[in-house]
Amino acid sequence: MRFQAYEDVWDGSRVVVLKDTLHDSEAMINLDIGFNVIRCRLGGHETIESPEDLSVLSARSSEFGVPLLWPPGRIAGGKFSFEGRPYTYPLHEGVNHLHGEIRMMPWQISGMEANESQGANVTAEMHFTETDVNPAYYPHAVVLRMTWQLQGDRISGRLIVENEGETEVPFGFGLHPYFSFRGGMGGTDVTAAVTQQYFADEDGIMRNIPVQTKLCQDLLVGMPLDKLPTDTDHFVFRMDQDVHCCEIIRHQEQIRIKLEFDQSFPYLVVFKPLWADAISFEPWTCVSDANNSPLPPEWSGVSGLPAGACRELQWSWQAESLA
Repeated sequence: MRFQAYEDVWDGSRVVVLKDTLHDSEAMINLDIGFNVIRCRLGGHETIESPEDLSVLSARSSEFGVPLLWPPGRIAGGKFSFEGRPYTYPLHEGVNHLHGEIRMMPWQISGMEANESQGANVTAEMHFTETDVNPAYYPHAVVLRMTWQLQGDRISGRLIVENEGETEVPFGFGLHPYFSFRGGMGGTDVTAAVTQQYFADEDGIMRNIPVQTKLCQDLLVGMPLDKLPTDTDHFVFRMDQDVHCCEIIRHQEQIRIKLEFDQSFPYLVVFKPLWADAISFEPWTCVSDANNSPLPPEWSGVSGLPAGACRELQWSWQAESLA
C-alpha cells in the first residue's frame, strides 16, 4: 500500500505516522506534546530538526520539530488586555510569556485516513475549555481542529479555529518549523519574499512601522545562510502582499525546501537557533506582543475571533530535487 496512516508509540509517547512509500516520505506527529511534527522525511530527505527523545521534547517544546504557537512570540510580563478584558499568561522566559501553551498540550485524534486521493492524513482537536491551565491562560470555548497531510514530496497543514463561545476572543497563531540543513551554513542558501523589517524596543514591543532594509533585499534575491547578521538570533519581517513563500537550498544534497503559506500569515520571523544545524522560517498572523503594541491592526496584526466565527489557515512545504 502506497499511503499509510497509523498510531504508534515513540519513547513512551503517542504518535501518528504518515507514509508515502512511493516517494520515501514519512512524518511522525506527537499527540501528547502539541501535535508537533517531530520528524519529516520528504523524497528521502530529512527536512526537520528532530528532538533526541521525549525528555528533550517535553522540556524544550518550542525548540524542535514544528511547534504550534498560540499566540506567537513574547508577551511582556505575560499581561495584556483585549476588548477591555485583562489577561495574565504564565511566564516561560524570565518576565515574559513565550509562544503560548498549545505547544505543550495533548491533542485528540478525530480522523485519520490513507488513500490515493487524500494521501496519508490525520486530524486532531484541542479544546481550550478542557485544559487544566484554562483559568490562567485562555478561558474561552475555542476549538482548534488541525490536519496534517502527506502526499508525494509535500506535507501540508490546515488549521480551523472555531469560537464556540459568546464573546469575541483574542486571536494569534504561528508556526515554528526548524528546517534542518547539511554541509554547514556556507552550503545553504535562503530566500524569503519579505518587503519590510520590524525593530522592537528593549521590552520586545513593536512601536514603529517596519522599514525596507538591506537584509530584506538580500533575502528577497537569496543569500548564503552564513551571511545572516549575527547581532541577534531572530528577525521580524512583513511579507510581500501577494507572495508568501520561503526557500532553503541545501547545495550538498542538491535539494530545495520550499515553504508556502496563505494570506493569513502577513508576518515572518527568521530565527537561527544556537543548538541545532537548522533555520526557522516562522509564519505568524501577528507580530510579537501585538495586543500591547500601539501600532494599528494593519501593522501589528492584532485581531479577534467573533463569537460563532471560524477561521482557516493553510501552509505546506516540499522537497524538490535540483539535480
